[in-house]
Amino acid sequence: MADVRMIAPASPAARGSLWPIQVSTWASAVAQGALFLLLPLDGLERGGVFAAFAVPGMLGMGTALVNVPGAMAVTRFGHRAVMTCGLLSAALGAVLMTLVADSLLLMGLAALICGLGTGVWGLARLTYLAEAVSIERRGRIIASVAGVSRLGMLIGPALTGFVADAWGRNAVLYGAAALNAASWLLIALSLPRARAAAHGSAAAQSPLGMVLSVSREHGRVLVTAGGAMWALALLRSARLLLLPICGTMIGLEPSQVGLIKSWSAAADALLFYPVGLAMDRLGRKWTAVPCLLLLSLGVLITAWADSYLVLVIGGVIAGIGNGMGSGINMTLAGDFAPERRRAEFIGVWRLWTDAGAAVAPFVMGGIAELLVLSAAGAVTAIIGLAGMLVMAYLVPEPLVREQEGR
Repeated sequence: MADVRMIAPASPAARGSLWPIQVSTWASAVAQGALFLLLPLDGLERGGVFAAFAVPGMLGMGTALVNVPGAMAVTRFGHRAVMTCGLLSAALGAVLMTLVADSLLLMGLAALICGLGTGVWGLARLTYLAEAVSIERRGRIIASVAGVSRLGMLIGPALTGFVADAWGRNAVLYGAAALNAASWLLIALSLPRARAAAHGSAAAQSPLGMVLSVSREHGRVLVTAGGAMWALALLRSARLLLLPICGTMIGLEPSQVGLIKSWSAAADALLFYPVGLAMDRLGRKWTAVPCLLLLSLGVLITAWADSYLVLVIGGVIAGIGNGMGSGINMTLAGDFAPERRRAEFIGVWRLWTDAGAAVAPFVMGGIAELLVLSAAGAVTAIIGLAGMLVMAYLVPEPLVREQEGR
């Protein structure tokens, strides 16, 4: 069987191997959207504001921690094996959450397991797409996968609110586990078995050695483009957590919060196709800069919301901003990744950028606990605006660089 990296972008094999990725992405995104509504509410009910941020924050922590080992696993075992392991871990984590509902600590550990699975699934998926799709089509293809994910995030919160009201929290968690298990089965049956990459030295290195090696070779890109994406990840994490927490604190029911999250996700999902075209025709920065600007504004408004209407406005603005960045993190990772060490670079890139999503809940929870929730939103928005300036003035346009190199 041919190696995945040898699949040409226009070949029938490449086209045929994308639909399982898209369907599985949608299903796992529905599950993830459910968890990002349920876990903040669980934490707020059982442990206050800090727990409302920290329990779902363990999802982001798991996603960040698994990137380097995941990259080494992709290099050694291939994409399909790593994807399926990740989806099974995500399903297991959701099931464990039903068994440890009385302990915030154990809930956090179960969320960590779920985050580990989601992270390794996302890493292997991104590496696969970066290798199977040429740079001229990469923005559209990856934006379409991101758009499918956003459709899942649109459905997940709305379903969660009604399912939780009707049948309880465990029904939501079992549903999330079932969706991840179905995604595992689809990938296992549909994606071709691929041998590991022959080049690269990840298998022979320690995780720390791999991080240091890649960081030495690509430090400038990781600090500038990676720094902007770090800020974006922090904003995205804040957006997902602020809506349910702020909604609950102003007296809304879970079903009402779920609808607001779905409206935000709808504004987000509508943009993925035009944004993908813009990335491929105009350049990556044309979408990344307004993404960071609008997402910062939306997060700020959401954190200061004191009524249903203001919360809707903040959520929709944040959704539009997030939609402007459909697939931007994944696309930039594929653009800047060297062919010789693609999986290793993407692993370190995601370790760095996902750290933004990992630290955001704990930083925001700490600020909200010590001061007020609006202060946490303001600090996050300022970081987002700093990331926007870095993206605008310090990051080279990858599309122009690639075209000039030909």
